[in-house]
Amino acid sequence: MIPLSPLAEYDQAVAKVTQVRGNDYGRPSDNFRRLSAMRAIIDECEDPELREVLHMEAVKICRLIETPDHLDSWVDVAGYARVGVMILEERDSD
Repeated sequence: MIPLSPLAEYDQAVAKVTQVRGNDYGRPSDNFRRLSAMRAIIDECEDPELREVLHMEAVKICRLIETPDHLDSWVDVAGYARVGVMILEERDSD
């Protein structure tokens, strides 16, 4: 068997991870359509740091729409919510 070049190994790894993510989260076009709609609303948030937290939560929420039993995404949503509170607490302490 001929060893794969680094580029071929990279291509195989990326193909595998996108297949796994597709199995978990559905078609990318559906996910990105949902995410785009959510971001349009989130972009109304005037606070740039909290807006980014909300963007990250939106990514996880859009994934949960496709696979609502994916526990890791629920944990991530909770984690990002905690990060938002941490930002607020840090501001209060300054």
